[in-house]
Amino acid sequence: MFPATQQRQLITAQQPKRKLRRWVSFQDLTIMTRQLASLVGGGLTLMQSIEALIEHTENETLVLALNQIREELRGGGTFAEALEKHPRLFSPLYVSIVRAGEASGELPRVLNWLADYMEREQNRRTQIRSALAYPILLTIVMVAALTFLLVFLVPRYAALFAEMGQALPLPTQVLLAVSGFVVRWWWSIVLAIVAITYAYRLTRRTPKGRFITDAWKLKLPIFGKLHLKAAIGRLSRALSVLLMGGVPVLEALEVARDVIGNEVLARSLDEVRQRVREGERVADHLRRSGVFPPLFTRLVAIGEEAGTLPQSLNTIADTLDLEVDSSLKALISLLEPALILMLGLVVGFVIISLLMAVFQLNTLVR
Repeated sequence: MFPATQQRQLITAQQPKRKLRRWVSFQDLTIMTRQLASLVGGGLTLMQSIEALIEHTENETLVLALNQIREELRGGGTFAEALEKHPRLFSPLYVSIVRAGEASGELPRVLNWLADYMEREQNRRTQIRSALAYPILLTIVMVAALTFLLVFLVPRYAALFAEMGQALPLPTQVLLAVSGFVVRWWWSIVLAIVAITYAYRLTRRTPKGRFITDAWKLKLPIFGKLHLKAAIGRLSRALSVLLMGGVPVLEALEVARDVIGNEVLARSLDEVRQRVREGERVADHLRRSGVFPPLFTRLVAIGEEAGTLPQSLNTIADTLDLEVDSSLKALISLLEPALILMLGLVVGFVIISLLMAVFQLNTLVR
């Protein structure tokens, strides 16, 4: 147990430079959770820890929420009840773990598990963003180069070729037709992209629409298996943290439903919860559903039989995280040269098509 002054020095050392924002990122919540776990685990009361966070937290929105949470605690409410009143900041998973920690008297330990979970998620998000940064940049460059060629360069040659009034090679005709379509109907292309995006988002707002689109995602070649592994990894990690924190199995299954990110798997998990309520084992219905991977159902069955289900789920999450990371790296390593090759082929086609027409016109003039 450390004095309050040492705890305040600890949180100050962990705090990044001041960045006032009105929105709260996942990284902000991760840092706050780790600081709270350190303070409570170091001997401060929950109220003292929250007051220390209010003093040193830089995000305006998060400070406002912490102030309201402090007032709820002063009024006799529990920490979980106070967090539950801020659903935009604290997910059901977060609230359930805290509630279980309060009920079992193991709040410091549970907060540490929660902080570990959030840090893993933050690291994965950072890795994915870093890995996708270069392919996204290449895509932007390719679209910009193609737009410049079709909208600004090719039309100038089209005017020249029209003045000559000669038949053009087939590649040049194709290029001029594509360029003319883009120049004339660019607004319809933009409108179609916006309409498709809006229709997709509108579809995702309904349970039936989410089910249809998520089922389609699972059937995609290559990416379908990757999406499935990532979803099962999130489910395993969330269930492991919930069960280690003392959350009952039925409640853990209900909370983890929102973590999966796939409506097909979520509905299967609803059926699992119903079967468990009727006295069945988790692994039995997982196996019969035919949706979950064999590795997942096998290790869950082993964990249930041995009484080590949280540890088995943690092992599954670690294994699937490694598989997803390696698959993403392999895909991105192939995506980068593919984009470069595509850009080269498009630019090469444009240049060759124009040169073929120019050479043909020069031959006719001679």
